[in-house]
Amino acid sequence: MIVMRHKHLAIFRLTVLATAVLCSRGVYAEELWFPPELVSGSGETVDLSQFESGGQMPGTYPVSVYLNRVLIETRDVRFVAAKTEAQKAGIKDHTGLVACLSREDLMSAGVKPEAFGDNQAREDKTGETVSPVSMIPDATVLFDFQQMRLDISIPHKWVQKRPRNWVPPERWDNGIPAALLNWSFSGTDSRGRYGSSSNHYLRLNSGINAGPWRLRDGRTMSDYRSSSYHSQQWRHGRTWLERGIIPWRSTLTMGDTVTEGDIFDSAGIRGVKLRTDDSMYPEQERGYAPVIRGTAMSNARVSIRQNGYVMYETNVSPGEFEIDDINPMYSSGDLEVTVTEADGGVRIFTVPYATVPNLLREGRVKYALSGGQLYDVGHRDGGHPEVLQGTLAWGLPHGMTAFGGMQFTRKYQAAALGAGLNMGSWGAVSADVTHADSTLADGSRHRGQSVRFLYSRGFESTGTTFQLAGYRYSTRGFYTLDESHRPVMRGWRGEQLRDASGRLLPRPVSDWYDLKDNRRERMDINVSQRAGDRGSLYLTGSRQTYWHGRGTNTSLQAGYSSLLGPVSYSLSYSESHSPSAGRTDRGVNLSLSVPLERLFSGTGQSTYASFSAGRDSNGDVSQQAGLSGTALELNNLSWNVSQGYSRQSGNTGSVRLGYRGGYGDVSAGYSQGRDYHQVSYDAAGGLILHSGGLTAGQPLGNTSVLVAVPGTSGVPLEGGTGVITDWRGYAVQPWAGEFRENRVALDVVHLDAHTEVAEPVKRVVPTRGAIVRADFAAKTGLRVLMTLMRNGKPLPFGAMVNAGESSGIVGEEGQVYLSGLPRSGTLKVKWGSEETQMCQGAWSVSENRQATGLLRTTVACQ
Repeated sequence: MIVMRHKHLAIFRLTVLATAVLCSRGVYAEELWFPPELVSGSGETVDLSQFESGGQMPGTYPVSVYLNRVLIETRDVRFVAAKTEAQKAGIKDHTGLVACLSREDLMSAGVKPEAFGDNQAREDKTGETVSPVSMIPDATVLFDFQQMRLDISIPHKWVQKRPRNWVPPERWDNGIPAALLNWSFSGTDSRGRYGSSSNHYLRLNSGINAGPWRLRDGRTMSDYRSSSYHSQQWRHGRTWLERGIIPWRSTLTMGDTVTEGDIFDSAGIRGVKLRTDDSMYPEQERGYAPVIRGTAMSNARVSIRQNGYVMYETNVSPGEFEIDDINPMYSSGDLEVTVTEADGGVRIFTVPYATVPNLLREGRVKYALSGGQLYDVGHRDGGHPEVLQGTLAWGLPHGMTAFGGMQFTRKYQAAALGAGLNMGSWGAVSADVTHADSTLADGSRHRGQSVRFLYSRGFESTGTTFQLAGYRYSTRGFYTLDESHRPVMRGWRGEQLRDASGRLLPRPVSDWYDLKDNRRERMDINVSQRAGDRGSLYLTGSRQTYWHGRGTNTSLQAGYSSLLGPVSYSLSYSESHSPSAGRTDRGVNLSLSVPLERLFSGTGQSTYASFSAGRDSNGDVSQQAGLSGTALELNNLSWNVSQGYSRQSGNTGSVRLGYRGGYGDVSAGYSQGRDYHQVSYDAAGGLILHSGGLTAGQPLGNTSVLVAVPGTSGVPLEGGTGVITDWRGYAVQPWAGEFRENRVALDVVHLDAHTEVAEPVKRVVPTRGAIVRADFAAKTGLRVLMTLMRNGKPLPFGAMVNAGESSGIVGEEGQVYLSGLPRSGTLKVKWGSEETQMCQGAWSVSENRQATGLLRTTVACQ
């Protein structure tokens, strides 16, 4: 009976508290109060004033900051108690807190400086800047404590217009000072008709980061051994120093680099290059897109669709509007604009759209300046000719773009001029002409021109897209920069490669050149066609003719792919003709892929069965069937087995196993055929040397994230197969988007029983080539559910508990949950301002109980 009375009393207290919380959110006309002794089982009165009317404790919280319903950033914000009327101005919630934001915080979010007028930021008694939102007329703040969301509402006239998903440069992070090394090693051991051999290849890409500067170097080593031949070579690839120039939205590169290839063919140089960096611009401002103009009769909603998909929506005010930050999903396809008025009226109109390379948005300028020595042809020419190249493109009104450029060396001078145009329903086209004066290896001088046309168009009704159709015509005397600096009039470009047995491989026909038989006409086409709901067709082809009868080189690829239930299949055809080789190569291939687990159990897609069959122009039919999949809890073990047959190799078989771990990737395989047996092995990884030591990881991308979770090990990262923290708590996320917000998250499911991370998600915005650091605060220690007693009675509900780095609030029956505790220690409890409303106690946990998860103990508070 006594037990039942206690249960009923506990339920009554919870009901009172829940009612108070609910009413505090719904009642605004008057302040709600209820007797605190009703929720205290000890008979003592607890001070719950902070929680009346939905109040919360001051402190620093990780919140998502929104400005006019647009996410700006997720960051730690300090909140103080709002006590004065000035502090409470503009606050629309009942937490009793005011966010400590500076004017600089708001201006970086897009608030215009003039919004603050002549007011100066005020400070509270702690010296922290109180949010200047209260200084802006009609501005409000709403803090949703449950969602950890801070909504700032400011009249639009005080907010700068910014593209969607745009991260301001103030948040771009150049990363930490660090040295890095990317390494990869591969090898094969073969035994066949020509004896035994081994082939090894090592690639080392190193670098140093210091502020915005990036120093990079690349080197390779190849080693080949057989019974009759041995070769080992170290080669230097490229070395360059690079940094971003943010105010110019540009990148400066010094050392080994390449010239821009949008107007002229690219060429390798050793020198300096300054160019526009498109990645520094929002996605909506890259490339070309039309400006959408219209008129709204009321507060209207504008939706823009392309090929049936909604790609943009926004609200507009009455009157004329312009939308210039759209990012089309496809390179062609008319834009359907729907204006929905406040009264439900709808108007629809169409804006034709297509784009080709070199088209820019209205007002955009793109440039590139390069100067130095031609290093990729220097060894053939007996020197390093100096070169200067410049290109410029300018987005004009009415869908037009003008562009041009120049190239200059002692033996070669060229100038180009062109324009691009969005022709609406007729697609997009660009045309340019290049004039060049050349001196060839035999001393002969030549002058010629080359004209190029590019076209793109999509037909939404039929699902057909001309992704790119190109035509270039060159006169008899036209040569490129590369051709004019070749050492002889005819010969082979590049080096001749060897196979796994050491035999020299036949050179590809494309490596042969004859400057007396230069290029005349070239046509390119790339067409795709939607076929039903799940299928697609593609066709790509090219045709090249020459001035002096070498013949016509042609290339054609066509294919169809689709899905039949969960099964994917494709059929492809290829054909190439080269008069120099004296033959035409043709091939047809069929492939199938079946997700076995999805097909039979519906639980996943980690195991696949595959089959492929092909036939070449010699009539040789090849077939191959295999199984592949992943294993282990993190799906970081991959495997593949296959069996095949061809007339040339007979029966073949192979097996391969790969593992992606926290310290790198490794794989090994075995294959055999009629005349050979081969073992292959690969390993790759990345190293970062930083202030915390040396951290190993998977191969690094151009931009990476160093994750630090001190005191933890073996914690996986979300979205990174095999990426886990090492014994010190470091891990490397080997990829990150440049100048964009990246989400870095810990997989907290795999934390051990004594570790907690209060904020398992961080967001970083790295610059190009940066190694940014994401720090996570982990509480490592015991998780304890304590029952706090004083004079034989539980401490009152709502009492505040402080145990060093861990704190909590007493709940029913004097219970409080604390995490990250050491084996023993002391705690302090406070439930009022009087000395009699405070106490402290000590706890101690025996070693044999530490291995369990949640511990329960009782602490006497004196």
